[in-house]
Amino acid sequence: MSIVLGFTGAYADNNKGQVAYSQGLYDIALKEFTAAAAEDDRNAQFNLGIMYENGHGVKQSDVKAGEWFQKAADNGHPEAPMALMLLYEYF
Repeated sequence: MSIVLGFTGAYADNNKGQVAYSQGLYDIALKEFTAAAAEDDRNAQFNLGIMYENGHGVKQSDVKAGEWFQKAADNGHPEAPMALMLLYEYF
């Protein structure tokens, strides 16, 4: 039962982060994505990569973007390998 609750918490944090991000509330999005990413939420890890790639609410960093995209890819995020490829193509 605690596994389900733990997953639900990460999923909820990522969803809150997506809502905040879409509203331009990057500080809240960063907090929510970071909490979910710490629980290996691949979507939150990918979203952190996007934030760092674009410098939304954080200092722009291709290195940190790549680290988050790699974590997301390692956890099976379907778009993360392409994001990594594009990032390193223009790095």
